[in-house]
Amino acid sequence: MIKTLFRFSNIALLSAGALLFSGQASADVCQLESLATDAYKEAMYFYPCEGNEALPAITLTAGYSNTYRNLQWMAEALADHGYLVLALTPTDIYGKVEQWRDAHLAGQQTLKDAKADSKLPFANRIDVDRRGIAGFSMGGGGTLLAGSELGDDIQALAAFAPFLLAEQRRVTPTAPTMILAGARDLLVTNESIDEIYKSVSTSAPQRVLAVYENGRHQQWYRPEITKNRDSYTEHTLAWFDLQLKGVTSQQAVFDSQPGDAFTRYEVTLPASGQ
Repeated sequence: MIKTLFRFSNIALLSAGALLFSGQASADVCQLESLATDAYKEAMYFYPCEGNEALPAITLTAGYSNTYRNLQWMAEALADHGYLVLALTPTDIYGKVEQWRDAHLAGQQTLKDAKADSKLPFANRIDVDRRGIAGFSMGGGGTLLAGSELGDDIQALAAFAPFLLAEQRRVTPTAPTMILAGARDLLVTNESIDEIYKSVSTSAPQRVLAVYENGRHQQWYRPEITKNRDSYTEHTLAWFDLQLKGVTSQQAVFDSQPGDAFTRYEVTLPASGQ
């Protein structure tokens, strides 16, 4: 449940910076709205309310016809775990995958700019040298396209059931890349995931592919369908902890035997302890 703490007029907030709304998403996670840009029509920061530790920063998008709210459960989980998340809604939620790519690229620049904005309550906590991108469906495709364009300027990618047209699947991200997909996904097929991961395998030295045996597209964005979300969250937190925070103990999540929950589970990471 979203609990609004305080609200200002747009005029007052515009004079104070690029903020429109401030509130609390949960007991330990705060949220702050940022102005729209040409690449996204709404954006919300999620971040830990307390503490002074440095925060790795992540842009996050949902999929076709979705707003960022469809993946707010993931944004809150990341923020509660010590990340600054800029959750985005592309300008045209019925557009092409490039809309989600552009939203991520613009959002990454927004994160860099936020570091210099002293009016933001978390400005002095943003670690712009530890940034990631995550997205679902077209947002996942946009994650891979943006990561391919940014190269070594981004430190980790997480693509959830990424949708890309056949001619777009030769993505070449160099950052560590994790793909979570579903064997029963009727939109993002096993064949498309195979094509995408083959391409990722040529460019990303560190990578993970986890295909859930009972994974379906709707599990990510429909609030009444929550199957696998605990595992999706566990893998995502472990991935960003490993890549952005250097928490090597989180590699155990990927080293453990997956069992019957997955039809495919491929891990290419340095040996534990190296």
